[in-house]
Amino acid sequence: MKRLGTGFRGMAALSAALIVVAGTTPVLGQSIHDRIYPAPTVPIATAPLPVGATRVTVTTTDALAITGTEVAAQPGKPTLLVFHGNGSSAMGTLAWFAPLIAQGYGIVAAEYRGYSGNPGRAGEAGLARDADAFYAEARRLAGRGRVIVVGHSLGGGVAFGLATRQKLDALVTIGTFTGLRAMVPKIARAFISDRYDNLAAVPTLDEPLFIIHGTADETVPPQMGNALHNAAIDAKRAGFSLVIRGADHHPDGKTIAALIDVIAAHLDHPGAAPLPLPETVTLYRFTQD
Repeated sequence: MKRLGTGFRGMAALSAALIVVAGTTPVLGQSIHDRIYPAPTVPIATAPLPVGATRVTVTTTDALAITGTEVAAQPGKPTLLVFHGNGSSAMGTLAWFAPLIAQGYGIVAAEYRGYSGNPGRAGEAGLARDADAFYAEARRLAGRGRVIVVGHSLGGGVAFGLATRQKLDALVTIGTFTGLRAMVPKIARAFISDRYDNLAAVPTLDEPLFIIHGTADETVPPQMGNALHNAAIDAKRAGFSLVIRGADHHPDGKTIAALIDVIAAHLDHPGAAPLPLPETVTLYRFTQD
């Protein structure tokens, strides 16, 4: 999620744009929408896939056919349902999570309406329908195996929303904000219809939560990760935060793989000591239990 107002593909000019087009609401609405959802246009239907990956098309409750990608898990490994950030794609997910695929993890790389040649127009309500459809596919692919839902940036908001509607095996967020409106200049907040109120979602969760955030994230401030962490403490949620010193908004794939290993091991053996962490990572628990 590129922070609105500080580099979100031209969103730094939003305040000026509001003044210029204040009398042209449809133009303003489209301008804001395009900055929140700068969808890649390369069609996923024709993109070359890595070995072992296949395309999968799900049908949403509003009858859209949305294509993403998936890789089946090796025996004994969980399946990760991954929701990418606002300027990324399902193909980007496969590249970022390649170290986990190499370890045998299953991946369902969800895609969104309006992205990568898929039909429809992106928005919070629509992405929620997409998430529900890809969750059903992940559960089908995993069989009796565990499904760990992972959301990066905007995808963290999609994942939090899914968790309010479904009982997940686990929820992992990477570089996720407290709420979309907190990411925009105050002058623009009244024009933002989508909310992704992740902070309010934390107390409603009934699954383990794991928060990953880099201390050098200039897109979603680390303070937002800390606010989500504190909300989880107050709500006595199961899980913990993993803080990566020096990491930006897109930590490298090997580090993410190591942290997913730690999370998966904790889910298998909650009372055991955590696996060794990379030296740049500190674990902070939500409870002392």
